[in-house]
Amino acid sequence: MRDDAQSRRDREATVRPRYRGLSLIVLFAALAAGGYLRFANLGALEMSADEGASWAAASAPSVAEVITRQPSLNPGELPIHDLMLHGWIGLFGESIAAMRAMSTLLGVISIAMVYFVTRELLFLDSGTESPLSGDDVRIIAATTALIFAVNLVAIKYSREARMYPVMLAAILAQVAMFLRALRFGGLANYVAVAILTAIAIGANFSALLVPATEAVWLAYAIARTRDGADNPRSKHVRALAAALAAGGLILAPKLFSTLYAASALNAAGDVVGWRKPPPLYAPVALFNKATGSFAFPVLAALAIWGAVRGWRRARDAVSFALLWMWLPPLLMVVASYAIAPVFVERYALSCFVPFFILITLGIFAMRTEPARVLVLAIVFGLSIGHIVSYARKPHDAQYREAVAAADAALKPGEAMTVVPSYAIEVIRYYLPTNQRDRAVRYDPSSTNAAVLILADQDVAEAYRKDYPQMVAGFRGVTVIRK
Repeated sequence: MRDDAQSRRDREATVRPRYRGLSLIVLFAALAAGGYLRFANLGALEMSADEGASWAAASAPSVAEVITRQPSLNPGELPIHDLMLHGWIGLFGESIAAMRAMSTLLGVISIAMVYFVTRELLFLDSGTESPLSGDDVRIIAATTALIFAVNLVAIKYSREARMYPVMLAAILAQVAMFLRALRFGGLANYVAVAILTAIAIGANFSALLVPATEAVWLAYAIARTRDGADNPRSKHVRALAAALAAGGLILAPKLFSTLYAASALNAAGDVVGWRKPPPLYAPVALFNKATGSFAFPVLAALAIWGAVRGWRRARDAVSFALLWMWLPPLLMVVASYAIAPVFVERYALSCFVPFFILITLGIFAMRTEPARVLVLAIVFGLSIGHIVSYARKPHDAQYREAVAAADAALKPGEAMTVVPSYAIEVIRYYLPTNQRDRAVRYDPSSTNAAVLILADQDVAEAYRKDYPQMVAGFRGVTVIRK
């Protein structure tokens, strides 16, 4: 038995070094494929209502005005993204493609961040009896980056002029530095964790889910430390807890005031009134939707296999990945029933990364090289198939055409409006600059809005009495007038 184990290690020693150069090739392939899928035909879809809010804040004439506009337009965050987009617009203009390009660039950066966070995670077990080799870690990290690069959800949110790519890139960088500080300590690493925590949470308050997950992990690490405070890992854990707390304290004054303002808007029904409490199986459905119903059983089986097979050689990595994958969605379910519905796919974007890590561990748990290549090809093919299937259907509303039809139907002195009312900024975007005052927020008591652009077709009949005349119909929107 011992001879068999030794011969297996000898075979691995002759195979694994080939991964050293291969990992760089796979990483470059991930960046190239991910960059193409994110940048290609970037302006094809028309502006969404959410993007309209980002444009309205970021296109303000000054930084001070951006900060003033942001709380009402994009509650639940600080103006980090809007300020970045303001500077970007100053350099590249405010076309749809130009504004989305900033998010797309951050999406490509996130691919590289997936490589680094996976590498740091798998090196957590470097002091164990039979850890993964450095070459194993690098090829697994590069392959995880490739799977992330061709995932539809990761691509989709990288092609929107919204704050979520900023949040995701910051979270991935924060987790990578968190794991690095857990291994090595170091003041610079702790400071990086505190700053990146503040940036991630400031980009969108839903990022709090990740530091909360890390806090649970730190509590677990303290509980299982046998040598107490004298253990180097224990010292790192306590310093990291302080760094996470510092990251939260940086934002505390602004965080509470912004949350209060957001709750006031929510009470008025302007923010999350359309959301419904999620079903209890929502965390599982989250990963099913992200990978496609056809692909999910295959990927889930690989992730389970990766967790089982990786437990012996990467126990800390697997347990952290499982916690990161499941705790944020579960917390969103709890909060949805205890406070208000907050289960939204984009709030849990980072949770797909540990899922992909476990999938990659499952691929590399295959016994032979041809089997690994074949399974990876299947995963890649399923991901591309999901993208192709999604691209066959339109996923935007034709606001530009609707605005043109509404503008043509207006008489002198009349104005247009839109339902839902938060889409008003899209209407203003598509109007000429000198006519944007002709778009007014919907007010049922006002008689000035003679033309209504209706994007919520479920409530169309409720507006037919006040707007009986049909002007035009387009994909996702209808134009009617008094």
